[in-house]
Amino acid sequence: MTEEINDKPDPEKPSFSSFDEFVNTLDEPVKELYNSHISGLKNALDSEKENRRKLSEQVKALSPAVEKGSELEKKLAETAKLLDEAERRSVEYNRRATFAEQAIRPGVNCTNVKAAYALAVSENLFTEDGSPKWKDLQKLAPELFRVTKLSNGGNAEQAVSNDINAAIRRAAGI
Repeated sequence: MTEEINDKPDPEKPSFSSFDEFVNTLDEPVKELYNSHISGLKNALDSEKENRRKLSEQVKALSPAVEKGSELEKKLAETAKLLDEAERRSVEYNRRATFAEQAIRPGVNCTNVKAAYALAVSENLFTEDGSPKWKDLQKLAPELFRVTKLSNGGNAEQAVSNDINAAIRRAAGI
């Protein structure tokens, strides 16, 4: 059994370039419900960023005034290290979220986002701007992606899974 994939936009279905664009098309009560649901998350994130920024400024301001080799200098260095780690985790979280968002798009068709991300990180398959190198990743591990090929008609594309079970089903005509 094959699943039809149509990468061409359907004129009957609306197309959105972002989730915010989609939310703006919703009815006002639904939009308000959504906004109230995420407002707490946005406030918490903004508060966390602001607290981290203030703490970083305080550490930088205190560092020159501290005596070399003192206990206070050690604690400030440790605090600065913790702040750097928190910033790296934040950057990593954003990179992972962007990767997952792109992985499920048509044309990429990743079937195992977690494994693909782990492989991309271990093989450093990211561009300078942090975008995944999808073609390199697909060459390295094609089993993590759905392959598309033209059907007999030449117009429609159908999904062809790379696993052995799908190959057996195709060979059996199922």
